[in-house]
Amino acid sequence: MNKEASKVDLAQIRIALCGLNRQVLLPVRSELMSIGYQGTEWIRSDEELRRWIQTGIPDLIVADHQLDEGAAIRTVREIRNGDLGENPFAVVIMTTWANDPENVRAAINSGVDDLIVAPYSTGQLLERIQKMITDRKPFIATSDYVGPERRRDPSRESNIPTFEPPNTLRMRQEGEKVDTVSLKERIAESNMQIKEEKLRRIGFQISFLVDLVLPKFGIGEFNEETVEHLERLARMSGEAVQRLEDTKYAGISQLCRSLHKLAQRIAADPAQSSPDDVELLKPLSRAILEAFYPSESTGDLVDQIAGAISSYNDRKSRFTGK
Repeated sequence: MNKEASKVDLAQIRIALCGLNRQVLLPVRSELMSIGYQGTEWIRSDEELRRWIQTGIPDLIVADHQLDEGAAIRTVREIRNGDLGENPFAVVIMTTWANDPENVRAAINSGVDDLIVAPYSTGQLLERIQKMITDRKPFIATSDYVGPERRRDPSRESNIPTFEPPNTLRMRQEGEKVDTVSLKERIAESNMQIKEEKLRRIGFQISFLVDLVLPKFGIGEFNEETVEHLERLARMSGEAVQRLEDTKYAGISQLCRSLHKLAQRIAADPAQSSPDDVELLKPLSRAILEAFYPSESTGDLVDQIAGAISSYNDRKSRFTGK
């Protein structure tokens, strides 16, 4: 961090250091404050973090993933989805003492910008913070993820668009003059872009799940995986209903509501589901898909879904050996 930076500007940056390890966090807080980051708070619980997030626009959150037995992961996910606080794009660095892949994966999938495996030095953390100012990754939105684009191979083709979210940490660090009203407008505009892309990905996921489960009804075989897919279909369509308000897709909320109720009924007992209900799944899912992708042909979309199902089955075969 640049010790020559203006202390007046840096004092406006809101930073939360979250965790119970005072031997690590207090020296970091002291170092940050000595540089000029006077708005640095030491936060000891997830409840306290959630209150802090709602008292202003957060710029940087450094959180131990085990804060309140992993509650910080849920909190980060809510921030990214726009369900908590005024800035879904706050820089988030998560720290972890866990060395098992499952915990590390859960932390990364919450939408954090960076993950630091403990033990780490104050200098290492400060270097990561600086990288978030100068070299932050663009964001993507999928049906179940909002956060930095994490492809290892940037040359690998992807049809998921990327977004450059407002980086209030960088803005304030560089002394960019942005009043609160203008800043909130920029955040709201970017958040709507992310929200609408997430809805489109949910629409794609809905048709993907329907095409994945329908063959099971043709042969009358329903295993645990089929039920999981149907329950996910109900969750996805229900989430679409919740997020459609105030977007340009608000007009299809009734379609999503109908599919949500239909999927719930079928998932409750697939073997006893009404043939009429099952028959409605495809036309409803296709109508939703076409509404979310009005500029693309249905044929192209169906081809993309078929490709996604083929890739899914290939990965499943490699994993199970079947």
